[in-house]
Amino acid sequence: MNFEQMEHIVVAAKEMSITKAAEKLFISPSGMSQSITQLENELGIKIFNRSKQGVTPTFEGKIVISKAITLLSTINELNKEIYDIKNKSESHLKILTAPTFTYLLQETMVQFNEEQDEVSFEVVEENPANMIQNFIKQDYDFGLIPATHEELKKEKFIEFEHLHNGHFCIAVGRKSPFYSYDSVSPSDLVNAKIVMYKNSDYKRLLKFTKMNPKNVVLQTNRSSLLFELVKESQAILYLHEFSIKNRPMVINGDIKIIPMKEEEIFNLDFYLIHLQSKPLSPLAKEFIEKLKKQLKNSI
Repeated sequence: MNFEQMEHIVVAAKEMSITKAAEKLFISPSGMSQSITQLENELGIKIFNRSKQGVTPTFEGKIVISKAITLLSTINELNKEIYDIKNKSESHLKILTAPTFTYLLQETMVQFNEEQDEVSFEVVEENPANMIQNFIKQDYDFGLIPATHEELKKEKFIEFEHLHNGHFCIAVGRKSPFYSYDSVSPSDLVNAKIVMYKNSDYKRLLKFTKMNPKNVVLQTNRSSLLFELVKESQAILYLHEFSIKNRPMVINGDIKIIPMKEEEIFNLDFYLIHLQSKPLSPLAKEFIEKLKKQLKNSI
């Protein structure tokens, strides 16, 4: 039984006429009749009782027609899903990112949508410590991650491209005693109150900044709350130099970005990653080029 035969018997049963069914499907009545006869011979049963008044399904025919209706419905649903997937992949980007890139992504998406408003985005923010594991499990177009070259070389299924060698800094408000500093060292920050992204790589922060966990007064995924607390209090926020450089609150001086001393110690590399089994689409490549330009402007 093939797709056309299933369609022929379903329409013939609905129209109760081979001639009318043939007209619906734009084929000749003789072609329709021959197709049904071939199917009956193939199955070894009679599907329709035929008369001058039309056709009516036999008992066995009703069973076959019922199954054909189900199969045709499943095939149509499958075709629709495939069509939707193809269309979505051509106008949709699913991105996994570390918190560091969130504002940069927002800027790029706004700019990108001004030129291509039919494009949609799905951005998932993840703790860098879990990113690679989750990236491999999910169907992301690409990811943005802080990592070392050695860490990524161990991953068999991932392609990667170096984007930037970043540097740890702190963000402070005008009320902070560090606001007048041009740079700070870990020893300067021993007693500083800290706010941080909930999805930050806590272990990496401890390693690079030597911060005191007891001084963390707030962890949240709401970046607006973090920046407001930094702006209105003496709390500090650890981040990278490009994270919020172009934000109005930094440009107008409400928040100041101060680098950590001993740059070689506090450097960290950032990479673009994607699955070897899923090459970057033309849409992803175009978006990434704009993201790189935004990153360059933020350094």
